[in-house]
Amino acid sequence: MSIEFYLAIWFLISVISFWISIILKFSRKRKLSREDRKYFKKHFNQINIKLSSKERIIDYDKLYHKVLLWLWYEWTFWEILKQYPIEINDIETVWELHKLRNKLVHDFDLLDERLLKQKANKYKKILSQIIK
Repeated sequence: MSIEFYLAIWFLISVISFWISIILKFSRKRKLSREDRKYFKKHFNQINIKLSSKERIIDYDKLYHKVLLWLWYEWTFWEILKQYPIEINDIETVWELHKLRNKLVHDFDLLDERLLKQKANKYKKILSQIIK
């Protein structure tokens, strides 16, 4: 048998191994260690003290992104959400809240404080599920 044949076999095995490792990496839920949860809960509790619902939503979003980065996801929060991480139980709500965060940061629209408070509480509940 020729060297080209062995190279082709080696290349095929390498490609298959690569894809199996990718599938295994993203197919199971990753969990935070006890120390990691303690670290994130500390920051989570600091956010809860803030008076402004707008600030809380923005900070919950930052913390959620940091948790996902800690769980070995990469890039921006938006790009991570496009991957549909299995650690997020309600991806549609997280998308909705992230879009609201973007609107709060980038637009000058004044939103009703009651609505913001309601959304901040929703973000609090969802974020608390991943760091519990």
